[in-house]
Amino acid sequence: IGYTPLPPEAIFQEKGVLFDQVIVLIMEMDAAKMAQAPSRETFRMVMETYYELGRIVNVLTDTLRDNGYAAQAGPPLNGVTLYPLVAQQAGLGWCGDNGLLITPEYGPRQRIGLIYTNIQNLPVAAENEHAWIADLCARCGQCMRFCPSQAIYDAPQRGESGLVTHIDVDKCFPVFAEQYGCSLCIKVCPFNLHPYEQIKKGFFKGAKTRKKRAPDVIHQE
Repeated sequence: IGYTPLPPEAIFQEKGVLFDQVIVLIMEMDAAKMAQAPSRETFRMVMETYYELGRIVNVLTDTLRDNGYAAQAGPPLNGVTLYPLVAQQAGLGWCGDNGLLITPEYGPRQRIGLIYTNIQNLPVAAENEHAWIADLCARCGQCMRFCPSQAIYDAPQRGESGLVTHIDVDKCFPVFAEQYGCSLCIKVCPFNLHPYEQIKKGFFKGAKTRKKRAPDVIHQE
């Protein structure tokens, strides 16, 4: 669970949200079932996770209302805001080059649900300690190499609103629909295959090595 003010740029065009504070929930998707992707078993597990997280979001939203708070449910499927961006803003993880939230607990293997509320004193994150993931993604490219539709951009595209787009949905969605939800970009991600702290330790150790090996810059008039 994380908390954040709602970034206005995260609201989809021609959509609306009633309240400007957000409670962010993430739920793990089963690792063994994800390892079978793409498959009927993986797709069934994904949809069951959507269902269970959606049920929890609705129960908690009703609980807030019963206790006198205003709340609007943001189900994990067909939401009206950009969930990975909101979850990143809440300090839960960082958006990888596959467009998915990457967290210390589950890597990219989770679904996100939101509750919009009028509670103004939520314990929002002071900072996000996961920004280093962007540099690792730039060096990795595993999700791009294994994407069957080549839908992941080599370099994220920044729109007029300032939002960054990682995926060409016109390429992604047909394969997603045909191949049981695909999910290969989750399956092959190093954060799905190895512990977060192990990857982090290796990344920063490598960064120190690269810094030591960097040649001196000679300035000439």
